[in-house]
Amino acid sequence: MTPPPIRWETVPCPLCGAADDREFLRTTGDDGAEYRLGQCAACGMVFTNPRPDESSIARFYPEDYAPYQPPRKRAGGFRRALRARIGATGEKTLSDRIPVRPGGVLMDYGCGSGRFAARMRDRGWQAVGMDFSPHAVAAARKNFGLEVIPGTLPHSAVAAGSLDAVTLRAVLEHVHDPRRLLGAVSAALRPGGWVYASVPNLASWGYRAFGRAWFPLDPPRHLLHFTPETLHRVVEGCGFRVEAITTVGHTKWMGYSVDRAARENPRWWVRLCKFRPVRSALTCWTQWARQGDDLAVLARKPEGGARPILSRAAA
Repeated sequence: MTPPPIRWETVPCPLCGAADDREFLRTTGDDGAEYRLGQCAACGMVFTNPRPDESSIARFYPEDYAPYQPPRKRAGGFRRALRARIGATGEKTLSDRIPVRPGGVLMDYGCGSGRFAARMRDRGWQAVGMDFSPHAVAAARKNFGLEVIPGTLPHSAVAAGSLDAVTLRAVLEHVHDPRRLLGAVSAALRPGGWVYASVPNLASWGYRAFGRAWFPLDPPRHLLHFTPETLHRVVEGCGFRVEAITTVGHTKWMGYSVDRAARENPRWWVRLCKFRPVRSALTCWTQWARQGDDLAVLARKPEGGARPILSRAAA
């Protein structure tokens, strides 16, 4: 059966609603097609525009999509030792700052293969997953025996104020309306509940170095392209109190960017970065300098409840 054609939409800024955006970049997705990224003239948010609409986006998440695959054994070695020596902070230390409540419920939204939710379960959480992809739901249940809810927030299976923490790892960049999702997260959290989110960092050294070859651009799956300022604004604008924001480096991401850049323009320093020790040292430096490819934020719903403060311009 032939699938229906992909429906493309041109949209106002998903963060503030302003209708005026200027071209920021054109880059190629892994499907070989060229995509346009626009930057909002009002708030500076960068977003893929035009983009697949919500009825079409699932076409870009096939069963063999990497985050749905079983986890591989993590390698140790040079980068891990160097990170420990220079004292770089990262995703693990930031997400682990959420205190575990006895009987506390943590939802890993967009759980993929289930690895992170299982890690949180091992820390003592009553961890559940949620994912819109049936492939991911099946993988997380099979890989880790997790309770996984198929679908998106808001959801009838998730009562208001029933969660103590929600993690959104590599999620916000994929959603059509980040304010709607964060509002649903706020409703599902109890007062004082925690939210942790990570997204690719458009203000990273990696983006400045590799430009259109930077691996985390990943259009059209990545609809939104955050900087620390725009991530802080949308999280705080949806009523959360930001507790910490930092960046994380990924040697694997650096390697993918190097491979793409080498195909497009094999400059000497790009060829040098093909050596893993060089990539590892460079990745650790970007994280130490808070210019890593991944951007992480930890925030909390106020005890009195979240109060959205971010206004949107008329579309």
